[in-house]
Amino acid sequence: MRKKRTILWIGIAVLALAISAWAWHLYHKPHESAASESAAASIDADSLYHQYQLDEHAADQKYMGKVIEVKGKLTEVQHSGNAEIWILSTQPGGGGINCQLFPGEKGQTPKPGDEVTIKGRCTGFLMDVNLADCVQQK
Repeated sequence: MRKKRTILWIGIAVLALAISAWAWHLYHKPHESAASESAAASIDADSLYHQYQLDEHAADQKYMGKVIEVKGKLTEVQHSGNAEIWILSTQPGGGGINCQLFPGEKGQTPKPGDEVTIKGRCTGFLMDVNLADCVQQK
């Protein structure tokens, strides 16, 4: 009986150690930009925004968590700490696409009014469509 209990506790300790090692690996895994991934869709900023505005659930099914390429007119560049966010507006005074650039991917910043193409991971709709880990496409 004592031998079974010892084997059980050793098994639990090995399992806990394995789970801890896996969690440590995932925590320290480097964050990657969308640059190396291929885009699941290429879409115009107006079309993307209107799809989310008309049916958010259907648009989430189509784009959420996927890397997409969005083309639109840059209206504003915001800086928040180390983050740089490019806003592609779809209509005057309306919503748009918020593209948070991946740190270290900052190249030459275009001027407001320029047409840009951004590739990033869609994270959903909160008044605007949000893209993360973005890189500018040439």
